Amino acid sequence: MKIIKLIKNNQLFSNFEDSEVNSIFDCLKGRILKCSRGRIIYAQDDEVSEIGIVLQGSAAKFITREDGRKEVVEILGEGEMFGEIDGYNPEKKAKYSVIAAEECTILYITILTIVRQCEKNCTFHQKLLENTLQYMARRIHTMHKDAEYLKEKSMRVKIAKLIYEKYVEQDTLNVRLGINRNEMAEYLNVSRPSMSREMIRMREEGIFDFWKDHIDIKNLEALVEIVRSK
Repeated sequence: MKIIKLIKNNQLFSNFEDSEVNSIFDCLKGRILKCSRGRIIYAQDDEVSEIGIVLQGSAAKFITREDGRKEVVEILGEGEMFGEIDGYNPEKKAKYSVIAAEECTILYITILTIVRQCEKNCTFHQKLLENTLQYMARRIHTMHKDAEYLKEKSMRVKIAKLIYEKYVEQDTLNVRLGINRNEMAEYLNVSRPSMSREMIRMREEGIFDFWKDHIDIKNLEALVEIVRSK
């Protein structure tokens, strides 16, 4: 079934057999909802009792500032989810909102059914719990990496470090960042104009070339030297 294939795009179910996904669906009290473009599907400050998984389409995660400004922080594609952190927080309050960026299909799973073993004591429920813990561990690791960028003062080191990490991750000198220039500046906690100027200088020095979110590393040794200079 197509719906099972879509569910397996999510990290919590990536190593599940089709039969396991089908069997565990009722245990998780899952429900599927189709949302039209512009619909709020997760509201900041609401109580969180479910995890939402984008099966089809896309959604935008945003926060509302005190002055009323809405700031998009992430675009959620197929297989990505929301509420997975807020739902396990003692406050159980949504820290952001999610709006359908286009017509999309969302799978909702009750949080308590993930952490509590079902009456059948099925092995695939244990697998789901293990996947959830692994996902949380990866999120914590990512948060620690983000904190390192915030502590780093040098613009050049921040840029070099991000590109080098992508090089190690993708094992190629032609890396793809996966984010646009605005998102990159926000991620590094710097201004976009200053970041762009520094990237142009690094390109003129022959360290790398760039186009959109693609980076062509020209001098790996120079890049590594910058990373180690922090």
